[in-house]
Amino acid sequence: MTRRIFRLIGWLALTAVILAAALAATYGLLDRPGKKAIEGPALDLVDRVREDGETPRRVVGWLDRVADATLSVQGEVVPAPPPAPGSVCAYGEPLDRVGLQRLSNRGHSVGYDNALPGPRWAAYRVFPHSGQSPPRPSSFRTDRRTSALVRTDEYTRSGYDRGHMAPNYAVAVCHGVDAQNETFLMSNVAPQLHALNAGLWKDLEQRIAQRYVERYGEVWVVVGPVYGAAPTRFGRIPVPEAFWAVIAEYDEAGRGVRAVAYLVPHEEKWRDRELTRYVVSVDRLEELTGLDFFPALSAETQSLLESRRADRAW
Repeated sequence: MTRRIFRLIGWLALTAVILAAALAATYGLLDRPGKKAIEGPALDLVDRVREDGETPRRVVGWLDRVADATLSVQGEVVPAPPPAPGSVCAYGEPLDRVGLQRLSNRGHSVGYDNALPGPRWAAYRVFPHSGQSPPRPSSFRTDRRTSALVRTDEYTRSGYDRGHMAPNYAVAVCHGVDAQNETFLMSNVAPQLHALNAGLWKDLEQRIAQRYVERYGEVWVVVGPVYGAAPTRFGRIPVPEAFWAVIAEYDEAGRGVRAVAYLVPHEEKWRDRELTRYVVSVDRLEELTGLDFFPALSAETQSLLESRRADRAW
């Protein structure tokens, strides 16, 4: 009986090897669209494991690298010079048509709309770090550089969290305690429902600061809110309809840049394993926000980078 079981296991293992070899051979003969068609279902299975919140981080890291080897996640690298060393925002901070106040801080910068009042965008850079974060500051502070002078108590009993745009953790571990303290200026805050702030949005922030950094090294991020034409308000504070993020990574081997963009509705959302559902093109975010991303790149390079929607979440 034992021999039969081992023989069955051996045949099953051999069959699996033969099928894997046949699939690999078939994959190698396919064109790019054909390869992506095979990758899709395989990546769906991988995502169920790496995004379940219970898989050990080491296994998640290995699966991330498996996914990175696929065409669907690699995406297209657009030829471009490297970003300026130490720059907060790759290829220039977003341009706008409403005269935002630019606020420069140690670990992030903000495009602030005093008339709104609130941030339209925040930019920061992350890179390999120890993961050790200083203690979280206990309170937010009014940014005296702004004319709006939004106070932290304006959020009291509003039903919304004071949502960081440039995140506390990522800025702290990469840029230190003084930079972390500056993320608690009210110029870096927009209203967020608690489940989103502590759930899906936090997951995205952690994904960037940990998993993206481990895989790509240096990463540039711009995030911000989307406001409607007549936004809901509590007091004078407008409530966003959605939040967005644009992440850029310079590929040394390909000597170019690639980007992925996310658009997340402002809803009570704790978790979502299918982050790809929120992937959009950079062009789409420009339509929604009126901002011009990557302004230091040529118009042709911008068009190539911004018009392509990534096939999958990184």
